[in-house]
Amino acid sequence: MLISLLQAGFAFVRRPGFRYFILFLLLLCLGGCAGRLNKASARYYAGQPQQALELLEKGDHLGKRNQLLFLLEKGVVYHQLGDYQESIQQLLQAAQLIDQFEMLSVTEQAGSLVTNEWMTRYKGEYSERLWVHSYLMMNYLLLGQYDDALVEAKQALERLEKHPKALQRAYFTRALIALCFANLAEDNDAYLVYRQLADDLPSPVTVAADIVRYADRLGMVDEVEKYRSFLPRNLPAGEAELVLFVANGRIPEKRPGNVVLPPSIRFAFPYYSKRTTPRPRMTILPEKWKSLPPVSSDLGTVARDSLAARKTRIIAKETLRVATKEAIAQSVGNKNDAAAEAIMRVTLFLLEEPDTRSWKTLPGRLTLLRILLPAGHHKLQLKLNFPGIYEQHTIDLPEFEIRQGQRMFRSIRY
Repeated sequence: MLISLLQAGFAFVRRPGFRYFILFLLLLCLGGCAGRLNKASARYYAGQPQQALELLEKGDHLGKRNQLLFLLEKGVVYHQLGDYQESIQQLLQAAQLIDQFEMLSVTEQAGSLVTNEWMTRYKGEYSERLWVHSYLMMNYLLLGQYDDALVEAKQALERLEKHPKALQRAYFTRALIALCFANLAEDNDAYLVYRQLADDLPSPVTVAADIVRYADRLGMVDEVEKYRSFLPRNLPAGEAELVLFVANGRIPEKRPGNVVLPPSIRFAFPYYSKRTTPRPRMTILPEKWKSLPPVSSDLGTVARDSLAARKTRIIAKETLRVATKEAIAQSVGNKNDAAAEAIMRVTLFLLEEPDTRSWKTLPGRLTLLRILLPAGHHKLQLKLNFPGIYEQHTIDLPEFEIRQGQRMFRSIRY
């Protein structure tokens, strides 16, 4: 496969007019890569989601290379605006596009051997592919479409099974999957997800109550006894449940990394910063109502794990690209002169840019908070404290009426 790609790459660069083509690509990379996506992201974080959406609706002015990102960003913006149905439509298109990307284009890959990864269609990190289903699950639950939420939960499980190590710390999504099963009384599947989650979490305390509940229903006496000791003190009880999807902060952006070797060899690679999003301490007001221990994910951590899982493939592709460019430069020098070779080396050097595209409107952290309440009318507040930052927020939740046995869902981002 690599040999055929290399041969295609050489055939590509021998085409008439390649010199003008390479210069055009250079200008395209330097002038067009930021584009509407960055502007839309800036509007979104400036508290102008509607203006961000207007930019995104104009689409990708550089063809279909960033089509997936436009769909992903619109999905989050619509979710933030409370238009969950439109968010679903955007994210379903994104999910379909990701499935199509399983078949890579040889021509596209060959072209990237003499340019960079910006010239290929963005296909999404493993983590981003999983979060498509996370937001679809949330949207469906918020709309009361529980069967559809379960469909997405099963697809998310397939993503997790395909990349278990890369996505191991996607705790929020995994707890959300379990909740989708539990919501339709799929007790065995809910138990299996919670049980695996207990093994991977820093402590099983956050899911112990659920494991005990479902293990008891399934007659697993040993499991009940094992996890009963992890149950939190003063375990809350209630006739109904309010589930909050709490998002805070912003996910770290990909950054460019470079290693330069003489005479003109440049290895370029993307990376995520090690910044983490603080986990707030959450309190429900009035304080007489209690919550189960929250399950939280730092999305930056999951994104770094996901990118690290691709490290071997990134290195292999980058090594092949460097070898291809070195061969091109030497070929130009052999057929022309040293000046022509130098120009080609500079051009190829400048073209070597790491692909730093990413889903930028994602939060830095997602937390699943479940409050147990009596049936009836409620007016609640969510108080958020950030340890070590001395910052506090109080969010008024819309008043609601909840029935006995009902599970209600709300989404919050700050």
